[in-house]
Amino acid sequence: MAIDEKEEFGKRMEHLLTEVSACSKLLGAEIGKLTGMKGELSGMEKELARTKAILEKKQDLSTEEQEELGDAMVILEEELETKKRETEEVLKGQEEAKKAEGYLTELKYQKAEFANYKRRAEKEKREFADYLISSFIAELLPIKDNLEVAVTHAKTNEHPESLLKGVGMTVKQIEELFGREGLEEINAEGAQFDPFRHEVVSKEANETQPENTIISVIRKGYVFRGKVIRPAMVQIAIKGKKKRKKSVAKKKGAKEQREIQG
Repeated sequence: MAIDEKEEFGKRMEHLLTEVSACSKLLGAEIGKLTGMKGELSGMEKELARTKAILEKKQDLSTEEQEELGDAMVILEEELETKKRETEEVLKGQEEAKKAEGYLTELKYQKAEFANYKRRAEKEKREFADYLISSFIAELLPIKDNLEVAVTHAKTNEHPESLLKGVGMTVKQIEELFGREGLEEINAEGAQFDPFRHEVVSKEANETQPENTIISVIRKGYVFRGKVIRPAMVQIAIKGKKKRKKSVAKKKGAKEQREIQG
């Protein structure tokens, strides 16, 4: 899964969480409304049953009773219309609750899918790292074989030139292998000091080189695919005259001359 897809996946999950939370709150409020409406409808039902019983008992109704009954019926009809509208609103809320349940189901599914994705990604990452390491080790093994042969020959070989040549070829193999993998040596000598690529271990007064010029490399540094993994340890030039030591011959000659004069 690409990074963009992962971000989109996270946004969808966040949206679902928000929707589920909102619907859950709405459902709680609607349940309270339903409980109250049920009580009111039960009261209306009882009133209608009482009125119906009165009508069944009486054969004739007086004008006053007819007016009272008509007024009561109008009130009940209006209340019923109000309850119908409220019921419709509650039913809409129930539809939202059903949607929320669907969102929750989808969220659970996607959560499980995301957990599976993480496990697969971690497994693939480990397997890929193992593959890279094993491939690199496989390329190092012939070099190890050559070094072991050189050690064996060194114990009995009386001609160091051939041993030196063999070790030099082995070093060249290592350099070629590292080069193929992206390792580069930092060419420091003669360059200007760079704190991101060099590490100063000593300074020396030098009249022939500009200040902060690297005059010698104490330990080589390396860059791996554009990133410094080990800075070069260097000696740099600073302003000032380099102190010259008198030669042993001159000192001896001066001593003899002083003895003759003495």
